[in-house]
Amino acid sequence: FKVSYPFKPYFYIATKKDCEREVSAYLSRKFAGVVSSIETVVKEDLDLNNHLVGLKRKYIKMSFNNVNELTKVRREIFPAIRKNKEREKSNNTFSSMYSSHLMGQDGSTSSSRTISDQRDNIIDIREYDIPYHVRVSIDMKIYVGLWYTVKFYTGGFYILTRRDDLVDRPDPVVLAFDIETTKLPLKFPDSEHDQIMMISYMIDGQGYLITNREIVSADVDDFEYTPKPEYDGPFTIFNELDEAALVQKF
Repeated sequence: FKVSYPFKPYFYIATKKDCEREVSAYLSRKFAGVVSSIETVVKEDLDLNNHLVGLKRKYIKMSFNNVNELTKVRREIFPAIRKNKEREKSNNTFSSMYSSHLMGQDGSTSSSRTISDQRDNIIDIREYDIPYHVRVSIDMKIYVGLWYTVKFYTGGFYILTRRDDLVDRPDPVVLAFDIETTKLPLKFPDSEHDQIMMISYMIDGQGYLITNREIVSADVDDFEYTPKPEYDGPFTIFNELDEAALVQKF
């Protein structure tokens, strides 16, 4: 049998500071009859310099009745976002100071801005490229390789219950690895200037560590890391000359 479950696709819009309400009103009017719902949500922004402390920002969540409508709106919004990003990059210190002067000392935007200006306040779009089936699986917590009981009721309502008692697991060969790199404070690693310091991996209970001697100051000897008695952790070490040799060894 097959059960159809209505799930509305969506993406997030980022705006300039404190412009969420005005932009939401503009989008509601602009795409009336196409957008199913618009709401403001708070989410973590990994692009913030100090995102590791848990800072969050507001986003506009735009939901649609189907993927075609989402694609249509996304295609129309994209040029404005691209133009605004390019304008932001080209801004110099003078233009920033001039904008701050116009906005006032409290940083609030002028109340005289018209609805036609709101396209300039849309600065980013997030999670627009997640395939629909992946989005449904993530949000509904439907995972491959697990069993579920499905109960369907008249009117399209259904209950999906995970069956933890139905377990038939294979005996796979597990490879787990971790890559450590250099990076600037509070930033993600950047391949343009950061290097891999070391790669550790474990397969079938045997651990390995590959080091980059351009970063690590001395050779590392074989060692054992056993966090729990049931998890033996003998590690074999490979001290490589540089990053390229480290990657090739891995």
